[in-house]
Amino acid sequence: MSSVEVIINALAELEKDIDNLNLKIEEMKKRMMIYSNEQIENLKQQTISIANEEAKKIVDIAKKEAEDESALIAKDADKRLLDIKENIDSSLDRAVDNIVNMVLKETGSSYQEQRNNTSKADEIVSKKARNSSRKESQKKDE
Repeated sequence: MSSVEVIINALAELEKDIDNLNLKIEEMKKRMMIYSNEQIENLKQQTISIANEEAKKIVDIAKKEAEDESALIAKDADKRLLDIKENIDSSLDRAVDNIVNMVLKETGSSYQEQRNNTSKADEIVSKKARNSSRKESQKKDE
């Protein structure tokens, strides 16, 4: 074999080695892309998980604050309702007293009017007694 043939054979071998290296490089590029995509997906899932945990914490805090505020509002409403009930009860007694006084002050010329007035006064006094007992019953229930 001549030296030219040896060089040509060597060059042919070198070209095959270069082609093999190019194939290996392409294969490695593909593997790196697959690995990169897998890592990107893993990081994406981790990021979503962390974001969901943080969002849950924020929602839980907001829910707790809303529940606390709601409890305060309910407590205030109950207090105001109790005040209103007390005002109604005290006003009711005064209203009944005023009506009784008005009825008793009315003067009637006939016996029937006097009898009606007495009947009305008795009815009002009876209602006042029922209201007082109801008020006492409500206080016991509270």
